[in-house]
Amino acid sequence: MKKVIYSLPLLAISINSYSQTQLIHPQNRVNLNVFITGLNYSREFPISTNSSLEGSLGIGTLYYVNKFDVQFNTNVSLDYKYYYNIYKRSKNERNISGNSASFVGATGFSHLFPLNKISRFDNKKFQVGGAIFWGIRQQIKNTGIQLNFLAGPSISGKEFSDKPISLYVRTGVSYVF
Repeated sequence: MKKVIYSLPLLAISINSYSQTQLIHPQNRVNLNVFITGLNYSREFPISTNSSLEGSLGIGTLYYVNKFDVQFNTNVSLDYKYYYNIYKRSKNERNISGNSASFVGATGFSHLFPLNKISRFDNKKFQVGGAIFWGIRQQIKNTGIQLNFLAGPSISGKEFSDKPISLYVRTGVSYVF
């Protein structure tokens, strides 16, 4: 019993010291995507000192240039991010609020179902895809407003066997609350 009593303060100190060295913090965001217009809510939570998972759900648009049509749809994604320079930014007393740093990662995404029907296209199937990316996020000091950019190679479609690799870009403005 004495060992348990003596172990509890040690456990509390180690948990407290881990939380003080944690550089990635949980974030709730509302994102306005600029390149591919859309609005979504995302939740980011740390899984290690330099890594996080971010889930997102929202409404976006698909543009069909050949047919000059716009389709609104629901989007869902799950991103893994490794912030490779957040420790260096913290050590150099640079801004890391809102997880402001550069990162590499991977995402899985899906356009679940269309909100408006376009007569020329199959509106029943959904699109799924994945990408690896490099990105950067910068929060404007204590405002809660962030600028985001990420890009990398992607593959997506209803069937992956005949799809070429394309460019995946996500850029926009976020508000952290």
